[in-house]
Amino acid sequence: MEKLRYGIMGTGRIVDRFVSAVRTSSEGEIYAICSRTEESARKKAAELHITTWYGSYEELVKDPDVDVVYVPTINFMHKEHALLALEHGKHVVVEKPMTLTHKDTKELFEEAEKRGRFIMEAQKSLFLPVTAKVKEWLEEGRIGKLNLMEYDIFVPDVSFQWFYHRDKGGGALLGSGNYIFSHAMYLEKSDLMELKGQAVLGDEVDLQCTFLMKFKDEVLASCKISTLAKGESRCVLYGTEGKVYIKDFWKAREAELIFRNGESEKIKFPEPFEMVYEVDHINACIRQGLLHSPVMDKEMSLSCARYTDLLYEDYYS
Repeated sequence: MEKLRYGIMGTGRIVDRFVSAVRTSSEGEIYAICSRTEESARKKAAELHITTWYGSYEELVKDPDVDVVYVPTINFMHKEHALLALEHGKHVVVEKPMTLTHKDTKELFEEAEKRGRFIMEAQKSLFLPVTAKVKEWLEEGRIGKLNLMEYDIFVPDVSFQWFYHRDKGGGALLGSGNYIFSHAMYLEKSDLMELKGQAVLGDEVDLQCTFLMKFKDEVLASCKISTLAKGESRCVLYGTEGKVYIKDFWKAREAELIFRNGESEKIKFPEPFEMVYEVDHINACIRQGLLHSPVMDKEMSLSCARYTDLLYEDYYS
């Protein structure tokens, strides 16, 4: 069986890691890359040893040999570029956030369904072996009843300028909020009942924010994202009998289970290209003819977008 051929729409920093993950996967291969200029596309193609490149997004999606388009462009371009790929009959993987609003995210799913094409918001954290093991620990009651979740993300000194412009989809919440929303919802299966937040705003965007999520079974998730402070990015899950500690939870290769008596248990999965698990899942979904992922599903992406909309109403009111 031929491998699924990926076309990469853009040349941003995340592209290198995604390309490595696809090449590590069992069912995918990198076929082509494009950029807004031929020079940029050719340069990136040479760096990554990709033999086909295009100097426009339109040329890439018109290539009949491209099966799947990966969209890692600037946040505000995600909807436009995903629609372009869908209109040309491609399956689509869109980097988080899928779009800037719930309305636009819903439109993308509707378009993909109409055309019978797979679409998924990229969210590698849900496919990591660490996340699967932690979920297993929670379901087995290894830390007793889960009561509190803490999420901290620190991204100091953001270097790309579009991050500081609201119309381009910048800001702390849009940059990292989906990591927290999806991870918390995946581990905590009861419905979200309350969501409250605060933010520190720059000229146009939130530079740091906090929010509190309360779930139906009385679990609280206390969350903060900052581009102004330096600290340790982590997730800590507190239960009646112990806790789970995960450093850099969205790309974690290890986690520690710590019991109240001081004993602990560690797991490690030293895969160099952590996106490969997500790519393997995407490939399997497409092979099975699915339109949505059963893990990072339509409702998960719509919920992430809806929560972002609600928090921005708090932040900018």
